[in-house]
Amino acid sequence: KTESLFVSFQPSTQDQKVSSSTIGRWLKATIAMSYEVQALPIPRGITAHSTRSASSSAAWSTQASIGDICRAAAWASPSPFIRHYNVDAFASADATFGW
Repeated sequence: KTESLFVSFQPSTQDQKVSSSTIGRWLKATIAMSYEVQALPIPRGITAHSTRSASSSAAWSTQASIGDICRAAAWASPSPFIRHYNVDAFASADATFGW
């Protein structure tokens, strides 16, 4: 047995720690499935790290405040979101002038 947060439920490896590559596969599959159930095309190049971009962008598209997004992502300022997630495409007063 392991005290890891992510463990296997496969009979041959039950209760054993799963590898980071397995977790990555699970994340990629989950992102792809979320697009499929909405009948949207699955973006090319999805990675496990895509969850950060997808969740931040989804929060922004539902009009979550830039402050809430930064707190949830543990960012001290909105600059990572602005630099990496194209906030300017959504242009709002919060994104333009800070929070």
